[in-house]
Amino acid sequence: MKKALLTFLTAAFVCLSAFADDKQDVLNTFEKYVNAANSYSNDIPNYYTKDARIIRVVNKKEGGQKAVLIPFDRYLKELSSHAILAKTVKYKNRYENRKISKTNGDYKISATRIPRNDKTGLPCHFIFTKTDSGWKIKEESMTTNVQTFLNAR
Repeated sequence: MKKALLTFLTAAFVCLSAFADDKQDVLNTFEKYVNAANSYSNDIPNYYTKDARIIRVVNKKEGGQKAVLIPFDRYLKELSSHAILAKTVKYKNRYENRKISKTNGDYKISATRIPRNDKTGLPCHFIFTKTDSGWKIKEESMTTNVQTFLNAR
């Protein structure tokens, strides 16, 4: 009986240790992503899976919200074309109240995104999945007040 209990506890400890390591790896990857994004690195696309879902939840002026799915190839084009303006105005995002949870083998980081001049922040989340080349963002969702997303094609 003692041997079975000891075996069970050892297995549980190993599983929890692996969970803690993965969780820390995801948090480290997210921190590197934030630094890369805030420094307008050309490496940003490498943080995403090739078919990542990019969602913008727009706070409509007349009230309510609308979720807009941005095709990943369009997202990458806009990312590079907007980098010059973002650098010029020193646009950066801060992520506060970070929470991480595990779902179906992936990790979800939920946070309050605080854009450059915002005082209150907006909800966002990132879902990371494990790939052969490390943890990658497979879904990014950010709430925004930018109305031009409503005209997305």
